[in-house]
Amino acid sequence: AYAPNDPLFTAGQWYLKGAQPSAIRADAAWDVTRGGVSPSTSPVIVAVLDTGVRFDHPDLAGKLVQGYDFVNLPAAAGDGDGWDADASDEGDFITAAELASGPFSGHKCGGGTNEDQPTDSSWHGTRVAGMIAANTDNGLGVAGTGFNIRVQPVRVLSKCGGFNSDVLAGMYWAAGLSPPPALLAGGVIPPLNATPAQIINMSLGSSDACDAMYATAVSDITAHGVLIVASAGN
Repeated sequence: AYAPNDPLFTAGQWYLKGAQPSAIRADAAWDVTRGGVSPSTSPVIVAVLDTGVRFDHPDLAGKLVQGYDFVNLPAAAGDGDGWDADASDEGDFITAAELASGPFSGHKCGGGTNEDQPTDSSWHGTRVAGMIAANTDNGLGVAGTGFNIRVQPVRVLSKCGGFNSDVLAGMYWAAGLSPPPALLAGGVIPPLNATPAQIINMSLGSSDACDAMYATAVSDITAHGVLIVASAGN
């Protein structure tokens, strides 16, 4: 099995190895394929539907393609607007003032036992993007599971989670399809995705059941030849 020189691969990424029953043996898979010869020429793009990414993270340098921001609520987005072409993670922190008044007051999306306390940002999208495709064998940080593959950040979550409509629109866009008119926020029509993903990763969830719109989206997108990978728990 191949052993990259990323320091945290040796120190803690047990889940990429084979000793534990719940690990995935990525190190053995790398002897078969590494998602292409190099990141710049890899044919594999994974869209990560999450909080966006920190584009300044050194372990993601050269591993990202153009994404999109589908967070429609400006108060949640943190960038002062709705949908736009910048998938930067502006942070999903919640302040005491936000919990006390405004669109987040009364919602259980803070920290603490009662979810009513301020929280720092999770940077969840950057974490997930790194687990999938951090630069591998670069002597820095972690090893990415896909080794040479690239990530397309699609921002659908921010403060207090997100809206199903934004997530669904992001799914269609990531696959290279136009979101249905019913999902368009404020009449904004995003340009077609110039680098459609072959795989859509959704490390997100809800206590609600998937409705008919999700079922339709999954059918439309899988019929287009795109694999959807979604979490079934934590």
